[in-house]
Amino acid sequence: MSFRYSGRWVAFIILALATACQSSSDEQPPPHLFAELFVRYLQAEKELKATATFFEGDSIRTAAPKTMPGGVAFQGSGMEARPLPGGTVRYFLQRKGDYAAEFPFSFKNDKGPKQQYALSMTPIDTFYIVEDKASKSQGMSLFARGGRLQPGESLVFLFSDAWNQAFSFTLDGPSQGEEYQIPPIQLEGLQPGPHQLYLVKKKKTAERKPGLSVLADLEYYTRVAELEVVE
Repeated sequence: MSFRYSGRWVAFIILALATACQSSSDEQPPPHLFAELFVRYLQAEKELKATATFFEGDSIRTAAPKTMPGGVAFQGSGMEARPLPGGTVRYFLQRKGDYAAEFPFSFKNDKGPKQQYALSMTPIDTFYIVEDKASKSQGMSLFARGGRLQPGESLVFLFSDAWNQAFSFTLDGPSQGEEYQIPPIQLEGLQPGPHQLYLVKKKKTAERKPGLSVLADLEYYTRVAELEVVE
């Protein structure tokens, strides 16, 4: 499916991010730029991955793939342009590094000044499970430093057992704090025995500025913790 017809962009339009009214003058405004930005950080590996794709047109339904003439930079470093089917170009960068307070993308269209858009989210520095266990009948208590969720953020719990069977559930923000009391119903899919757990904190942003609409995703993957699942 073409990027410009993705459900996320349709929702973006429905959520009152409609295109600006047409000017009454004869001069046509420049095409609108649509950007999808993505950043993923792996805490254990200290690995950072960023991608960016662009489309241009009067609306997202008619927008065509856009190659940025001046290239795209992430944290001041140039991103590699990778062609995709249908003429889309994905800008890509992957490297080792520390988690930053902000993750800025910068790019320049055919006309106008260079633009910058930054993603940010408080990371989960560390987390622990009370008594290192999860009870299918009693639930689970967890503390995550940096785990308080703001609107638009979510926290994914990813479990893996000794047989590499995976299980997950997601909590959506906002949350009251950094402590989580997980009820038994959330743990029904787990089997008793040793497990590994890591958390993924996510943030989704949809924003419209003059001449630019952005959909952005930021994901932070924590280190793995060991725990025992009991009945």
